[in-house]
Amino acid sequence: MGFFDSIPQPPPAEPVRSRRPVWLRSDAVIPGLVPHEVVLVRTDQVAVAIGGVHAYPNGFEFTVHARLRRADEPGPAVGGLFQRHGRGRRAPNEGLRLGVMFADGRRGAAPGGHPRPDDADAGRLVLLENGGGGSSQTWDGKFWVHPLPPEGPVTFVVSWLEHGVAEARAELDGAAIGEAAQRAVTLWPEEPESEPEDGYAWSSNVVTVGEPESPGARAEPDQPGAGEPEDPGARAEPDQPGAGEPEDPGAGAEPDQPGAGATGPG
Repeated sequence: MGFFDSIPQPPPAEPVRSRRPVWLRSDAVIPGLVPHEVVLVRTDQVAVAIGGVHAYPNGFEFTVHARLRRADEPGPAVGGLFQRHGRGRRAPNEGLRLGVMFADGRRGAAPGGHPRPDDADAGRLVLLENGGGGSSQTWDGKFWVHPLPPEGPVTFVVSWLEHGVAEARAELDGAAIGEAAQRAVTLWPEEPESEPEDGYAWSSNVVTVGEPESPGARAEPDQPGAGEPEDPGARAEPDQPGAGEPEDPGAGAEPDQPGAGATGPG
Protein backbone atom coordinates (compact mmCIF):
# COMPACT_ATOMS: atom_id res chain seq x y z
CA MET A 1 0.00 0.00 0.00
CA GLY A 2 1.34 3.41 -0.90
CA PHE A 3 1.94 6.16 1.67
CA PHE A 4 -0.96 8.32 0.56
CA ASP A 5 -3.26 5.31 0.27
CA SER A 6 -2.69 4.59 3.99
CA ILE A 7 -4.18 7.93 5.06
CA PRO A 8 -7.98 7.96 5.29
CA GLN A 9 -9.63 10.75 3.33
CA PRO A 10 -11.84 13.26 5.13
CA PRO A 11 -15.56 13.22 4.30
CA PRO A 12 -16.70 15.69 1.61
CA ALA A 13 -17.65 19.12 2.89
CA GLU A 14 -21.34 19.94 3.14
CA PRO A 15 -22.64 22.70 0.84
CA VAL A 16 -22.93 26.01 2.65
CA ARG A 17 -25.90 28.18 1.69
CA SER A 18 -26.80 31.60 2.97
CA ARG A 19 -30.11 32.34 4.64
CA ARG A 20 -32.79 33.74 2.34
CA PRO A 21 -33.81 37.28 3.21
CA VAL A 22 -37.22 37.16 4.85
CA TRP A 23 -38.47 39.93 2.56
CA LEU A 24 -37.72 38.00 -0.65
CA ARG A 25 -40.59 36.56 -2.71
CA SER A 26 -40.69 32.77 -2.73
CA ASP A 27 -40.64 30.85 -6.01
CA ALA A 28 -42.08 27.79 -4.27
CA VAL A 29 -45.51 29.34 -3.73
CA ILE A 30 -48.62 29.51 -5.93
CA PRO A 31 -50.04 32.90 -4.86
CA GLY A 32 -53.63 33.78 -4.13
CA LEU A 33 -55.30 36.19 -6.55
CA VAL A 34 -56.80 39.52 -5.47
CA PRO A 35 -59.54 40.21 -8.07
CA HIS A 36 -59.24 44.00 -8.11
CA GLU A 37 -57.78 46.57 -10.49
CA VAL A 38 -57.59 50.31 -9.97
CA VAL A 39 -56.88 53.19 -12.38
CA LEU A 40 -54.72 55.89 -10.81
CA VAL A 41 -54.18 58.21 -13.80
CA ARG A 42 -56.18 58.77 -16.96
CA THR A 43 -55.54 61.94 -18.96
CA ASP A 44 -55.45 62.90 -22.63
CA GLN A 45 -51.77 61.90 -22.69
CA VAL A 46 -51.12 59.03 -20.25
CA ALA A 47 -52.79 56.38 -18.11
CA VAL A 48 -51.50 54.38 -15.14
CA ALA A 49 -53.31 51.45 -13.52
CA ILE A 50 -52.61 48.80 -10.89
CA GLY A 51 -53.65 45.18 -11.50
CA GLY A 52 -52.54 41.60 -11.28
CA VAL A 53 -52.33 41.59 -7.47
CA HIS A 54 -51.08 38.25 -6.16
CA ALA A 55 -50.64 37.54 -2.44
CA TYR A 56 -47.94 35.38 -0.84
CA PRO A 57 -47.38 34.35 2.78
CA ASN A 58 -44.81 37.16 3.24
CA GLY A 59 -46.04 39.90 0.89
CA PHE A 60 -47.79 40.64 -2.37
CA GLU A 61 -46.94 41.38 -5.98
CA PHE A 62 -48.73 43.75 -8.35
CA THR A 63 -48.35 45.03 -11.90
CA VAL A 64 -48.14 48.66 -12.98
CA HIS A 65 -49.66 49.28 -16.40
CA ALA A 66 -48.42 52.53 -17.97
CA ARG A 67 -49.70 53.80 -21.32
CA LEU A 68 -48.74 56.71 -23.58
CA ARG A 69 -51.37 57.86 -26.07
CA ARG A 70 -48.85 59.07 -28.65
CA ALA A 71 -45.38 57.76 -29.45
CA ASP A 72 -43.87 61.22 -29.89
CA GLU A 73 -40.85 60.54 -27.66
CA PRO A 74 -38.69 57.57 -26.63
CA GLY A 75 -40.95 55.02 -25.04
CA PRO A 76 -40.91 53.48 -21.56
CA ALA A 77 -39.29 50.26 -22.77
CA VAL A 78 -35.91 52.03 -23.01
CA GLY A 79 -34.18 51.04 -19.79
CA GLY A 80 -37.46 50.51 -17.95
CA LEU A 81 -40.10 53.08 -17.15
CA PHE A 82 -38.21 54.68 -14.26
CA GLN A 83 -34.91 54.91 -16.17
CA ARG A 84 -36.20 56.14 -19.52
CA HIS A 85 -35.22 59.57 -20.87
CA GLY A 86 -37.58 61.99 -22.59
CA ARG A 87 -36.56 64.63 -25.04
CA GLY A 88 -34.37 67.35 -23.62
CA ARG A 89 -33.29 67.65 -20.03
CA ARG A 90 -35.55 66.51 -17.25
CA ALA A 91 -35.31 66.80 -13.47
CA PRO A 92 -35.20 63.47 -11.60
CA ASN A 93 -38.64 64.01 -10.05
CA GLU A 94 -40.35 64.67 -13.41
CA GLY A 95 -40.43 61.01 -14.41
CA LEU A 96 -42.89 58.43 -13.17
CA ARG A 97 -42.71 57.78 -9.43
CA LEU A 98 -44.61 55.12 -7.52
CA GLY A 99 -45.37 54.81 -3.82
CA VAL A 100 -47.19 52.37 -1.52
CA MET A 101 -48.51 53.19 1.96
CA PHE A 102 -50.08 50.92 4.59
CA ALA A 103 -52.88 51.93 6.93
CA ASP A 104 -50.41 52.17 9.85
CA GLY A 105 -48.29 54.76 8.04
CA ARG A 106 -45.48 52.55 6.74
CA ARG A 107 -44.53 53.54 3.22
CA GLY A 108 -42.06 52.91 0.40
CA ALA A 109 -41.31 54.46 -3.00
CA ALA A 110 -39.80 53.53 -6.36
CA PRO A 111 -37.42 54.11 -7.91
CA GLY A 112 -35.36 53.36 -4.84
CA GLY A 113 -32.31 51.46 -3.68
CA HIS A 114 -32.00 47.78 -2.87
CA PRO A 115 -33.42 46.83 0.54
CA ARG A 116 -30.93 46.82 3.39
CA PRO A 117 -30.38 43.55 5.30
CA ASP A 118 -32.08 45.01 8.39
CA ASP A 119 -35.16 46.32 6.58
CA ALA A 120 -37.35 43.35 7.38
CA ASP A 121 -36.01 43.07 10.94
CA ALA A 122 -37.03 46.68 11.55
CA GLY A 123 -40.51 46.09 10.10
CA ARG A 124 -40.00 48.50 7.24
CA LEU A 125 -42.07 48.30 4.07
CA VAL A 126 -40.00 46.94 1.19
CA LEU A 127 -41.02 48.01 -2.34
CA LEU A 128 -38.93 46.33 -5.02
CA GLU A 129 -39.15 46.49 -8.84
CA ASN A 130 -39.28 42.94 -10.15
CA GLY A 131 -38.95 43.20 -13.94
CA GLY A 132 -41.08 44.40 -16.81
CA GLY A 133 -41.12 45.47 -20.43
CA GLY A 134 -43.13 47.04 -23.21
CA SER A 135 -43.04 49.16 -26.35
CA SER A 136 -42.76 52.84 -27.19
CA GLN A 137 -46.27 53.43 -25.83
CA THR A 138 -46.82 50.68 -23.26
CA TRP A 139 -45.00 49.34 -20.26
CA ASP A 140 -46.00 46.67 -17.74
CA GLY A 141 -43.80 46.20 -14.69
CA LYS A 142 -44.09 43.97 -11.64
CA PHE A 143 -43.43 45.16 -8.11
CA TRP A 144 -42.99 43.24 -4.88
CA VAL A 145 -44.12 44.50 -1.45
CA HIS A 146 -43.10 43.01 1.91
CA PRO A 147 -44.68 42.37 4.37
CA LEU A 148 -48.40 41.72 4.08
CA PRO A 149 -50.41 44.82 4.93
CA PRO A 150 -52.46 45.22 8.10
CA GLU A 151 -56.21 45.67 7.91
CA GLY A 152 -57.23 48.92 6.34
CA PRO A 153 -56.55 50.58 2.99
CA VAL A 154 -53.37 50.02 0.97
CA THR A 155 -52.74 53.30 -0.85
CA PHE A 156 -50.95 53.47 -4.21
CA VAL A 157 -49.52 56.88 -5.12
CA VAL A 158 -48.30 57.97 -8.57
CA SER A 159 -46.57 61.14 -9.74
CA TRP A 160 -45.60 61.88 -13.37
CA LEU A 161 -44.76 65.56 -13.67
CA GLU A 162 -43.42 65.13 -17.19
CA HIS A 163 -47.01 64.55 -18.31
CA GLY A 164 -48.70 66.97 -15.92
CA VAL A 165 -49.61 64.49 -13.17
CA ALA A 166 -48.64 66.02 -9.82
CA GLU A 167 -49.97 63.21 -7.64
CA ALA A 168 -52.75 60.65 -7.88
CA ARG A 169 -53.93 58.02 -5.39
CA ALA A 170 -56.03 54.87 -5.33
CA GLU A 171 -56.72 52.26 -2.65
CA LEU A 172 -57.08 48.52 -2.28
CA ASP A 173 -58.41 46.71 0.78
CA GLY A 174 -55.59 45.31 2.92
CA ALA A 175 -57.89 42.65 4.35
CA ALA A 176 -58.59 41.34 0.83
CA ILE A 177 -54.85 40.95 0.25
CA GLY A 178 -54.51 39.10 3.55
CA GLU A 179 -57.36 36.74 2.66
CA ALA A 180 -55.75 35.98 -0.71
CA ALA A 181 -52.47 35.19 1.07
CA GLN A 182 -54.29 32.51 3.08
CA ARG A 183 -55.28 30.85 -0.19
CA ALA A 184 -51.66 30.71 -1.40
CA VAL A 185 -50.24 27.21 -1.76
CA THR A 186 -46.67 26.46 -0.59
CA LEU A 187 -45.29 23.70 -2.81
CA TRP A 188 -42.05 22.89 -0.97
CA PRO A 189 -40.27 23.95 2.22
CA GLU A 190 -38.26 27.12 1.87
CA GLU A 191 -34.59 26.61 1.01
CA PRO A 192 -31.57 28.90 1.42
CA GLU A 193 -31.38 31.62 -1.20
CA SER A 194 -27.77 31.36 -2.40
CA GLU A 195 -24.40 29.71 -1.90
CA PRO A 196 -20.72 30.56 -2.44
CA GLU A 197 -19.43 30.56 -6.00
CA ASP A 198 -17.95 27.06 -5.75
CA GLY A 199 -20.88 25.76 -3.72
CA TYR A 200 -18.74 24.67 -0.80
CA ALA A 201 -17.01 26.19 2.18
CA TRP A 202 -13.25 25.69 2.49
CA SER A 203 -12.14 23.80 5.59
CA SER A 204 -8.93 22.27 6.95
CA ASN A 205 -8.91 18.63 8.01
CA VAL A 206 -6.20 16.98 10.15
CA VAL A 207 -6.18 13.21 10.03
CA THR A 208 -4.22 11.21 12.68
CA VAL A 209 -3.67 7.47 12.42
CA GLY A 210 -3.10 5.54 15.65
CA GLU A 211 -1.65 7.14 18.80
CA PRO A 212 -0.18 10.63 19.00
CA GLU A 213 3.46 10.80 17.99
CA SER A 214 6.08 10.98 20.83
CA PRO A 215 9.73 12.08 20.50
CA GLY A 216 11.04 8.61 21.33
CA ALA A 217 8.86 6.91 18.76
CA ARG A 218 10.01 8.75 15.65
CA ALA A 219 12.47 6.01 14.64
CA GLU A 220 11.27 2.77 13.16
CA PRO A 221 11.03 -0.19 15.61
CA ASP A 222 14.17 -1.82 14.16
CA GLN A 223 16.29 1.32 14.59
CA PRO A 224 18.38 2.12 17.70
CA GLY A 225 16.50 4.17 20.28
CA ALA A 226 13.11 3.16 19.02
CA GLY A 227 10.60 3.41 21.87
CA GLU A 228 13.30 4.32 24.50
CA PRO A 229 14.14 7.75 25.90
CA GLU A 230 17.52 9.10 24.91
CA ASP A 231 20.26 9.01 27.66
CA PRO A 232 23.11 11.55 27.41
CA GLY A 233 25.53 8.96 28.76
CA ALA A 234 24.57 6.41 26.21
CA ARG A 235 25.54 8.35 23.09
CA ALA A 236 28.80 6.38 22.59
CA GLU A 237 28.79 2.76 21.55
CA PRO A 238 29.47 0.19 24.36
CA ASP A 239 32.92 -0.78 22.87
CA GLN A 240 34.20 2.81 22.88
CA PRO A 241 36.21 4.24 25.80
CA GLY A 242 34.05 6.07 28.31
CA ALA A 243 30.87 4.48 27.15
CA GLY A 244 28.36 4.61 29.98
CA GLU A 245 30.81 6.51 32.31
CA PRO A 246 30.87 10.21 33.12
CA GLU A 247 33.61 12.16 31.41
CA ASP A 248 36.69 13.09 33.58
CA PRO A 249 38.57 16.31 32.71
CA GLY A 250 41.88 14.59 33.42
CA ALA A 251 41.18 11.74 31.13
CA GLY A 252 40.89 13.80 27.98
CA ALA A 253 44.50 13.05 26.76
CA GLU A 254 45.73 9.70 25.57
CA PRO A 255 47.99 7.67 28.03
CA ASP A 256 51.10 8.00 25.77
CA GLN A 257 50.87 11.78 25.60
CA PRO A 258 52.79 14.03 28.00
CA GLY A 259 50.73 14.98 31.00
CA ALA A 260 48.34 12.10 30.54
CA GLY A 261 46.97 11.13 33.97
CA ALA A 262 49.23 13.71 35.78
CA THR A 263 48.22 16.85 37.56
CA GLY A 264 49.59 20.30 36.83
CA PRO A 265 52.88 21.83 38.21
CA GLY A 266 53.22 21.40 41.87
